[in-house]
Amino acid sequence: MKYFLSFILFILCLTENYAQVTIKGQVKDISGNSISFCSITLLHEKDSALIKGNLTNDQGEYMIENVDPGKYMILASYLGYEPVYSTIIDIKSESKTATVDIMLKEKSIVLDEAVFIAKRPFLEQKADRLIVNVSNSAIAAGGTAMEILKKVPGVIIIQDKVTLGGSQNVQVWIDGKPSPYTDMNAVLRDMPGDQIDRIELITQPGAQFDAAGGPILNVILKRNADLGFKATAALAVGGYQVNQGDVDQGIQNYYRINPSVNVAYRKGKYNLFGNASFNQGKTFEVFIVDRFIGSDVYKSKSLDNKDYQFRNIRIGADYYATKKTTIGFIARAWSREGDGNSYNRTNVFDLSDHLIDAFITENVSDNKRSGFYTNLNGKHEFNPKTGRSITLDLDYNQFNTNTSNDLTIYPTEQISNRSLSEQVVKQPVDIWVVKSDYIHPFDSTFKFETGIKSSFASVDNRLNFFRNGIKSNTESNDFLYKENILGAYINLSKSLKKFDFNAGVRMENTNVSGTTLDSLVLDRNYLQWFPSASALYHINKNMGIQTSFSRRLNRPGFQQQNPFINFIDSLTYTRGNPKLLPEISNTAQLNFTYDGQPVAGISYAVTNDVIIENAPQIEGTKTYTTAENLANQRRLEIQLNFPIKLGKWLDGYGGNQAIYNSYDATYQGLKYEANQWSWLAYWELNFQLPKDFKLEVGGFYFTKFLEEFLVIDHIGSLDFGASKTFWNKRGKLSFSFNDILDSQNTRANINFNDVNVNFFQRELNRNMRLSFSYQFGNSKVKNGGNRKAASESEASRVKVE
Repeated sequence: MKYFLSFILFILCLTENYAQVTIKGQVKDISGNSISFCSITLLHEKDSALIKGNLTNDQGEYMIENVDPGKYMILASYLGYEPVYSTIIDIKSESKTATVDIMLKEKSIVLDEAVFIAKRPFLEQKADRLIVNVSNSAIAAGGTAMEILKKVPGVIIIQDKVTLGGSQNVQVWIDGKPSPYTDMNAVLRDMPGDQIDRIELITQPGAQFDAAGGPILNVILKRNADLGFKATAALAVGGYQVNQGDVDQGIQNYYRINPSVNVAYRKGKYNLFGNASFNQGKTFEVFIVDRFIGSDVYKSKSLDNKDYQFRNIRIGADYYATKKTTIGFIARAWSREGDGNSYNRTNVFDLSDHLIDAFITENVSDNKRSGFYTNLNGKHEFNPKTGRSITLDLDYNQFNTNTSNDLTIYPTEQISNRSLSEQVVKQPVDIWVVKSDYIHPFDSTFKFETGIKSSFASVDNRLNFFRNGIKSNTESNDFLYKENILGAYINLSKSLKKFDFNAGVRMENTNVSGTTLDSLVLDRNYLQWFPSASALYHINKNMGIQTSFSRRLNRPGFQQQNPFINFIDSLTYTRGNPKLLPEISNTAQLNFTYDGQPVAGISYAVTNDVIIENAPQIEGTKTYTTAENLANQRRLEIQLNFPIKLGKWLDGYGGNQAIYNSYDATYQGLKYEANQWSWLAYWELNFQLPKDFKLEVGGFYFTKFLEEFLVIDHIGSLDFGASKTFWNKRGKLSFSFNDILDSQNTRANINFNDVNVNFFQRELNRNMRLSFSYQFGNSKVKNGGNRKAASESEASRVKVE
């Protein structure tokens, strides 16, 4: 410990000896009123290059620390006011402080004034994450969260699941919160995309994040912080006419209607916000499956039409109790009701392709899901100037799932000979989480972070199965799952000339139990450590090289451990496995960036005790899958991205990934060794046209790839969008046409031992949408400006000491 303290004192002494200049000041209007959250930018006097930036606090005060000697200017900008450039600030080596007070004047209405609008780039490469700004996308307008996730480079939706480069080991968070005990894919399918501000792709989560899971897709919802009142109302409608001839059905119509509203009000110490949405529609799933069992071939065609209604409401408030303390509250509630009607015909052929049997399976489903989430949070800044702070979060999540499936099976030649069965599942989930983080910067280049988190989850799953109205104890079951995870971490970050270093370690203790029919089938308690480290080297102001390493854990999911049998159709079911062990991944990556954009990178991951989600088995004429710890996996990814820009009217990006995926496993006494090279290409083009028209073209193409026992054929998508703003940019009309070529359909094959199955899946990926939104309330007074006018005025007072 004494050596550690000596090291800290040594660093502090170095900081004191080489202290740099602090520029501070206050921003007011011509009436002497302080302007809070005004944007302050420090620029080089010679070429106006950006050095640093900050915002003023509630008293209109700002501070920019650690400024080297030289000549600078301050740019103060705030929407509704004229931007102001200060006079030149001449910082000498002997200078200690510089005070630059600035006065802003309200902006006059000048019709012929040249105005330049700054916008966030679509992609922003940060030290630890890639940020994808989707809030103004024409393709995204009127879509769901699931559809908008496809705009993230490398993200592909396969069999209604979010994958990253074909890998399903990816987490989806909302506002920095994971929800591991609910079907996040189901939530994303219905959540209106208009609520999304941006998406963060964190490929190498550090010690601050939970150790479980792979890369993180963090969906950040809009949270307006503009001063005054502001609201946006939107309506999206969409649909498509689909020919279902490949499943012996005719042309059918599908639709979606989605009204939503976002409201925000901020004044003084209070910030209130909320949104509500409703999503109603009709969609479908098509499954065509060929099973080769012995000398027979089972060919089935299935169409599942689904009607649904989704309701969502979210409210929140922030209270700025003092200059240093903020208290917040967020609550979100949602519900989904859906009815399904599936018709499946199975024909059985012999080796001579003669029809020997045929039967029908009808599945009428009723699904009711609901969720409630609430969060209390607080933040106290011990020293706002340095960023030393502590935060506390208390979360409560509740999910309820009630589903029923009525299965009717009968031969095509004997319709009266019916087999009736019913499957009813109730699944209440309760999750409590408490979390606290402490940040202690020793100076602007050296920061220490630590935190602790504890979560408690209870999942009570009850399945009742009835055959011809009589309960079957063989298929019926109860499963009570309890989990407690206690985690803690420390993390150090240091900047040293052109290097940025980050290293940390996380400890997690996991305690899980599972009880079924009064029998303890799952009882596990284990402690594990997870180191992580990264470094960023700034070659110059434009180019950088980043490298990182992390050790991650993938715990078995609740449904994977649930021993229930879940029938999909009369010949297919899934079964959980309570004996699953967690899998461990070690990943290293090297990236090259230019001007903050991802350019090239390579990553290599080794995973042991891989949980194969769909390990196939044959039981008579039935095919079922279960999760098993079977394999060791190697995955290599080589990535090359390039920006696209032509004048002021075209920008975007393109990218490629070469992916090598291999599995080495022993299953059912046989060796399974498989590997596959794949190529993934993606692109996004944005056309800025006159009269506030905007066009977008995007899409992807993925060659044949390997995922566990599945070999999946090539897939792709081409999307188009157009938008027009009017009424002083308060109104916006957007149109989109997704999957124009109808190429985002999944074809896959499993061929292992005596399991030989071909799959084809098709959904409502191809659709058109029309969306209209209108903004009410205050559109002039904001918390910080992103607007720069050609006309400038000087109204500043500079004092250097």
